Amino acid sequence: MSQKTPEQIISEAEALVAEAQRSLDASNEFFRSQGLDPEKARAVLAGQVGPKEAAEAEAQFRKDLEDIDREVGEELARASFANAARSGGGGARRPRPMV
Repeated sequence: MSQKTPEQIISEAEALVAEAQRSLDASNEFFRSQGLDPEKARAVLAGQVGPKEAAEAEAQFRKDLEDIDREVGEELARASFANAARSGGGGARRPRPMV
């Protein structure tokens, strides 16, 4: 597994957010091209989702959040161990010259 820096993780997250925004913009454009108001179309479509589907979506969303939290924790632990190994805090010391 590759080690990612916090900057890389943030960059990837920003790219995903930008991709999601482009998808939302594309769906708005699709609704408009069909002569529909995007907000009204979403309201109608949301009304067609039943309690079972909503519960499944909520469960999947919660699982995704838990997976993200776990991965972030693991990455932080790996980074702290890597930094501790580089700093050499627990290694053998050179003998001091005696006066």
